[in-house]
This record gives sequence, C-alpha cells and structure tokens, in this order.
Amino acid sequence: TPGLVDANTALGLPSAQENEQSNEITPHLQIIDLYDVEAQNVAHARRNGVTTAYITPGELNVFGGLGAVVKTAGESPVLARENGLRMTLGNMPGQGNAPFRTYGKPVGMYFRRPSNRMGVIWEIRKAFYDAIEARETAPGQVQQLSAATQTLIRALDKDLIVRTSARADQDIRTAIRLAQEFGINLVLDHVTEAYACLDDVVAAGFPVLLTAPTLEDDPEGATPHLDTARLLAARGVTLAIQSGADPRAEPLVREAAFAVRGGLSREAALAAITSVPAKILGVDDRVGSIAPGKDADVVVWSGHPLGLGSRAEHVFVNGVER
Repeated sequence: TPGLVDANTALGLPSAQENEQSNEITPHLQIIDLYDVEAQNVAHARRNGVTTAYITPGELNVFGGLGAVVKTAGESPVLARENGLRMTLGNMPGQGNAPFRTYGKPVGMYFRRPSNRMGVIWEIRKAFYDAIEARETAPGQVQQLSAATQTLIRALDKDLIVRTSARADQDIRTAIRLAQEFGINLVLDHVTEAYACLDDVVAAGFPVLLTAPTLEDDPEGATPHLDTARLLAARGVTLAIQSGADPRAEPLVREAAFAVRGGLSREAALAAITSVPAKILGVDDRVGSIAPGKDADVVVWSGHPLGLGSRAEHVFVNGVER
C-alpha cells in the first residue's frame, strides 16, 4: 500500500508541551518547533506503516496554534510547516481553569477565561471580530499587526484551513454555524457524535477526520458509535480516520480495521488512512498514493493490511527502507 497518513497526532512532541497555557488565544504558535523525528512514538508509528503525520497543538486553548505535516523519517521530514489552525470547541479549553467566584482571588495564570462552553464560543467570536476590525482599520498594513491577528486574518481570508475539534453533537453544530458566520474553511476533527447530527454534517460539506474507532470513552463525555464511519461514508462525506493524538488508540491501520468492523468497506477504510487524509492535508501531490513523481512511501504487509494478524514487514520513506 502507499505509506499511511495519520491526519491527527502528537507524534514527536514532548509530553504535556503541546499547549501554551499563558493565554487562551495563541493562533500564531507553530507546533513544528517541537517536532522530534527521532522520538520513540514516531518510530512506533512508522513500524506500523505510518509514513506521514499531521502534528497538532493541544486542545487546552481556544486557538492553540498552527499544525504541521511531517514525515516519520528522513533528514528533511517537514512537508508543511503551517498547515491548519487548531480551534477547539467544547469544555476542554476550560479544563484546569479556575472561575473567580469559586476559588476567590486569582493567584496565577490559570485563573483565566473561559471556564465553560459559552465562554469558549465567545472567545472564538471575539478573536475573529477583533481580527476583522483590525483588517478594516488598517487596510494594506496587515504586516504591521500582531502575529496572532495576522494568523486569524489568514483564516478569515481562507488562506488557512481551520481544524476544529468538536466531539459532542452540539459542538459539531456550533462549529458549522461559526464557519458559516465567518466564512472560514473548516475541517471537522473527532466528531464523535456525528451520527446524532448527520444531516448537518452532510449539508455543511466539510471534510471529517473521525476519532479513533476503538476508543470507548471521550474527554468531552461524548458517546462513540462503531458505525459512525459507515454512516458518514454512506452519505458521501469526505472521511479520514485518525489516531486522534490519543496514546490509548491502536495503530492507525487497526483503527481502520475497526471501522470495517462497524460496516465501512475495506476500500473506503484504506482510502481513509491514505489518499483521503493526504488530500485533506493538501499534500496529495506527494503522498497518499503510489504514482510516478510522488514520494516513494510504500508499505509491504504480511497479508491484507486490514487483517488483524497482518503486520508491516517493510516500510519505505522517500524510497529508503526504514
């Protein structure tokens, strides 16, 4: 098969350092500055057939920063340094924050806003409206604005895709409404409860990166269903399967196998971990399929890659066996 493409990971990132918690709005920070291609979890993913990965800022900020697309081996592993702006809906940006009325006088930077879903949504709107105002009051002078504001303007101008973490059905619907309100290009990340708002997801037309099918619980309390991938694919949604930056997830190829168990076809499952995520990430000119002129990222399996007894016997990245 082509080398696998995992569209949402924390590979090669130092533990607990993917969130810059001094502020809840940090759209300009670049996760690529943390990437270590020699990290053990990168090698583990590569041994299981992953040759390209999206690394993402964490989800404790409303805007966490810019993701990147990387190879899992090689001297020049970076495919895209600034690929997608991480925006998080739900309660995760409020986890760890301490409301003033509950705990009294602030004693540190963790006494900050937001502390619930309402606050998260307002912070998103405020950040975008402030960026719109800055762009309108300084025409032709965008380069003089702050790095954070410039990044938000790029998203508003559709020069930058917004990667939105949304697990619960109400957060998925909110993400779609925000995209319509601000005219941004969106990729829906996780969408654990997409089955509960399927018509909305289909009508919106945004690509979906489905959370790891083997995970039986969710940090937002959302309820996963094993057949969600099948339901999305049957309605024509552009669907990729991810490991979700979750250490509890199985290797990516196993997650695809579990989606097959839930009713997704083998062909769609393989595409969901190769060609489809490559296209969503905008790197399908180099990876995601085997074709002349593309990077020679190839995996040789002991059997059908989605067979539970199969393993990757040979993994080639850029034509070199790793």
